[in-house]
Amino acid sequence: MIGAEAAIAKGYAAYQRGDLATARTVLQTVHHPQAWHILGLVERKAGQFAQALNWLERAEAADRQNPEIPNNQGRVSMDAGQAVEAEKFFRRALSLRSNWEPALTGLGKALNAQKRWAEASEVWHLVLSHKPYDVAARYNAAMADTELGRLEEADAAYTHLLNEGVDDAAVWFMRGRTRCEASQIEAGIADLKTAWVKRPEAHVLKNLANSLWMASDHTGFEELLSHVPDDLALMAVDLRGQSGDLQRALDAWEALPERHKTAAAGLAIKSVLHRDLEQIDEAYEAGEAALALMPHDPFVIDAAACGRLMVGDGAGALSIIQPLRAAEPNSQHWLAYEATALRVMGDPLYEFIVDMDAHVRSYELPVPEGFSSIESFNDAFLEALEPVRGFTTHPLDQSLRLGMQTSRDLVTTPDPVIQAYIKALDTPIRAYMADIGKEPEHPLTARNSGNYRFNGCWSVKLTGGGNHVNHIHSEGWISSAYYASVPPETRAGDSKAGWIKFGEPPFPTRTDTSPQKWIQPEAGILVLFPSYLWHGTEPISGNATRVTAPFDVVPV
Repeated sequence: MIGAEAAIAKGYAAYQRGDLATARTVLQTVHHPQAWHILGLVERKAGQFAQALNWLERAEAADRQNPEIPNNQGRVSMDAGQAVEAEKFFRRALSLRSNWEPALTGLGKALNAQKRWAEASEVWHLVLSHKPYDVAARYNAAMADTELGRLEEADAAYTHLLNEGVDDAAVWFMRGRTRCEASQIEAGIADLKTAWVKRPEAHVLKNLANSLWMASDHTGFEELLSHVPDDLALMAVDLRGQSGDLQRALDAWEALPERHKTAAAGLAIKSVLHRDLEQIDEAYEAGEAALALMPHDPFVIDAAACGRLMVGDGAGALSIIQPLRAAEPNSQHWLAYEATALRVMGDPLYEFIVDMDAHVRSYELPVPEGFSSIESFNDAFLEALEPVRGFTTHPLDQSLRLGMQTSRDLVTTPDPVIQAYIKALDTPIRAYMADIGKEPEHPLTARNSGNYRFNGCWSVKLTGGGNHVNHIHSEGWISSAYYASVPPETRAGDSKAGWIKFGEPPFPTRTDTSPQKWIQPEAGILVLFPSYLWHGTEPISGNATRVTAPFDVVPV
């Protein structure tokens, strides 16, 4: 029988050469925090994250002064997709060894995953203060700059990396994204194409296809989708469907190899296409077939839940939605589906969750600083928005039809007029939070901390025939529509052209789910409402335009 020190050395050597079974056999007999620590690493390498965390917790309880243990707890948590927990572990490691580069790097990644870009930027620059030439830290610092709207700085950083020979698809991709957001559309698309050639992955396909589409390069869009690797064939069909060419997308689906058409993901995409074509029975059947194959996949559950809602089976939809609602209680997506299921069922709980009178409210935007009237501000605002539109048509997979959207987040756009708008929003947002209250049992008001942060702000310009199809804002808590300009037909008469409507889902249902509330827009008016509430607009006509500047906020 060997001693503890020798057993630990033997177990660690087995772990290093990938012999996990031997490492387990040797180390599980040793009562020592170092053995438990290594066992945590063994289970991490095996992909058994829960077991890894159990061993590491045991090690950390016995050896509270070793920063490597919480650092590895953080790494395992990141592997498991638990960025909030990972952050706590990395901060614990840093409390034991300040400015320790491995824990700083881990903390930066955890903050990236939570999209807390300002804090992430500080961490990455702290890493660079110790390792100024570290490629990963420079890339991550540049990525934070992109997300914070520091587009010139980010572009320069990516360009430096490329010029130094860091010829990586990720760098080309992020520079392409950055340039598109800076309205350098041609250069941005060129970079995205390079990233696609170097690494044809799903996120690159999605961004390149979207950029080509928004640039009105329909030839390039079709060429791209017609030549994708086999593992992205289903995504190509889905992207074509998002472009609105539904019948062609369905034809492309029919032409897929049988292995794709009989897979759960393929059947779910077929269900979505039939849903958007308003073919209720076909959407239901495909969704049920997908669910039978993969009953716990969120994308499949989404398709099946829609199918059940469309045929009027609210209880059936609710049965598959509720586990996801419980797992993600703040998900606006699943909350919207749950509310729709309750409405289809005639359950009075729907009226509690969707309280149109209490939770859909209009406010006059206070005149922003530096302007004498809301009219003079709106004139300047409309002018300031034009340079940041960039693309010429609407994005894929969003509600906008026949219009264009700004290519960067207005919150981080430095134009003083746009920043005056962001500042002026504080008063109505705080008024709304005070008006809705803090009822602890309601999914909107229970999150009302009295404080907030923006989670995106953009501007939409609708042109003749343009509208928003019914949708929700999955990443928000409170959503909005600020009207900078509305056409004459919206202001006069009762045609409802350009009006915003609430309560109607984006798919047909055999049970009545028609709009329950309408608001007639006026320039200078801000409408606030829960992010989970279905909303859309009626098309405007002729040569009219309608300009809004929506945003989402989340509680802090």
